[in-house]
Amino acid sequence: MNTIDPSRILLQEILPGGARWSKIIHRGSKIRLITPEGKGSLSALFYNADNTAERYNSADTMKIQWNAFLGKGKVLFSEQGRILFSITEDTTGGMFDALCGMSHPKLLEERFGKGDFEALRNGYYKSDRENFLVELGKYGMGKRDIMPCLNLFRQVEVKEGSRLSLSPKLPSAGSYIELRAEMNILLVLSNTPHVLDEGRYAPSPIELLIYKAEPLGEDDYCLNSGPEARRGFENNARYFA
Repeated sequence: MNTIDPSRILLQEILPGGARWSKIIHRGSKIRLITPEGKGSLSALFYNADNTAERYNSADTMKIQWNAFLGKGKVLFSEQGRILFSITEDTTGGMFDALCGMSHPKLLEERFGKGDFEALRNGYYKSDRENFLVELGKYGMGKRDIMPCLNLFRQVEVKEGSRLSLSPKLPSAGSYIELRAEMNILLVLSNTPHVLDEGRYAPSPIELLIYKAEPLGEDDYCLNSGPEARRGFENNARYFA
């Protein structure tokens, strides 16, 4: 794992399995998402914190970069053609899913059985949709602000031309994904099983580490990953001019 100068660290905490989390990640900061046990499954929504009407667009992110499979060097676009996050590091080997979306209570019961509050108290089974709605409510947002999420630490395979199947592969313990905020970002996380997962409901803790990034240089890997990414950075530059 690449070490980080402790003086640059702004926040470090653990997100327990099943929990939700949100925070504004300021432009020029990075967030490192770590799966200590190698069993992570994290769902994310993110928005321009200064204008939440601008938000992550999974279709444009894939279409603009001609690729449905993300990894280091790729960027995450809004529907305005601007870059919200850049993927500056990925030790999972490309374990992103921009296709399958989020879980909801009915689906959890079908996949994992009944796990309600009455029986399990605070250990009840939580879905992405429930977690996202609670966190978005803190910012005056709701159902209409939910869009297709980005899933981290799990990967899907396309079989028989169009059928999506959850890959059995898992990242190694201590693997991480690192995102750099290219504008002020409202990031909302749900630490729950992947929408295609089934069997036992046992989400694993995720470590969150936010730190101040180095200034963007002309040799930046994400900036130079392709002409589409460079145009996105140019759109950002005009936005902040």
